[in-house]
Amino acid sequence: YVFQFSDGDNWSRDDTQKCFNILNDHLLPLVNLFGYGQVKSPYGSGQFIHDLEEHFSEENLVLSKIPDRDAIMDSIRDFLAKGK
Repeated sequence: YVFQFSDGDNWSRDDTQKCFNILNDHLLPLVNLFGYGQVKSPYGSGQFIHDLEEHFSEENLVLSKIPDRDAIMDSIRDFLAKGK
């Protein structure tokens, strides 16, 4: 099980593509579940979760939009509910 939490901003489209390659080629084939939680931030675009939604449909990738600090535990519960 791998969990990542982020504000959803990458430096460039190149960084996003590198992330896609790592997920597709190295992480998703090996893990039971990859949970990505994106915490809402007033300082950035938060684009990465939308990019993930657009490019991936794997069962072992679970995405969670987190509106505030209090919702982080709910996000973890969502991740664990979908594991095998």
